[in-house]
Amino acid sequence: MLHYTERKNTIHIITLDRILAEDICSRLHDYPDTASVQLIVPGNGKTITPEDIHKTAHDTTGSKILIMDVRSHTKPRLQQAYSDIARFNRPDANSFCHIVLIGDGPSEYLLHSIGVNAFHHYLADLRTDYVPTLFFADPFLYYTQQEVMDSIQENALPVKIPHFLEKYFMKNLPVKTVYEYFRAAEKKGDEKIKIKKQRQQQLKNVIIKLIDEGFPHHKEKLDQALDKQGCSFPGESLRLNVYPFYFEELIGDFLKS
Repeated sequence: MLHYTERKNTIHIITLDRILAEDICSRLHDYPDTASVQLIVPGNGKTITPEDIHKTAHDTTGSKILIMDVRSHTKPRLQQAYSDIARFNRPDANSFCHIVLIGDGPSEYLLHSIGVNAFHHYLADLRTDYVPTLFFADPFLYYTQQEVMDSIQENALPVKIPHFLEKYFMKNLPVKTVYEYFRAAEKKGDEKIKIKKQRQQQLKNVIIKLIDEGFPHHKEKLDQALDKQGCSFPGESLRLNVYPFYFEELIGDFLKS
């Protein structure tokens, strides 16, 4: 089996979603430990297709970090590309390279009868399929099947925040606007750092309210997902983190290792 140890100081960002890719790139560009790293995004700068991602599968073997979008409603279109990427990088995973996943989580976790326990098998499946080091659940990617089907264009990604978040934000608020707000995209220098920290606390408060209202019996456990070490589950090595909390810092730590 081929073993790829010559890894460059590059990060592949593998997603069909240019909005998410922009947020990841902007966050890493602004963070001192990752500011000089080459960030590679598939596509032509305007759109990303499954074919674009599949073409880059071999190229990913040269990067130290792969950030993969595994949300449930786009993953079927990327099954072949993702299988190849995982297979090519599996020998080096968690040693010479780190695979970081961002997704929406299990489809049933908002059901009170299942709740946080749905993550146990979900994380185990991700670990088997991709050998990741980290998984981030992004609440702004969690859409019901009906919301996805209601997207205007065939195969288009939803561009408004999920319905379950509308009680905390303006209705029909673009996800792009939300990402820009929480990374303080319009600020610069020391003011950017200060405002970003304040807004991240606002987002944390929203997530805590979601936990309090939806999963009061799991509050102590789920609150750990907002910390750097993430939320652990018995018998499962992959932990649950929440995007974007500590995202840049953890990526920076991997580059130093």
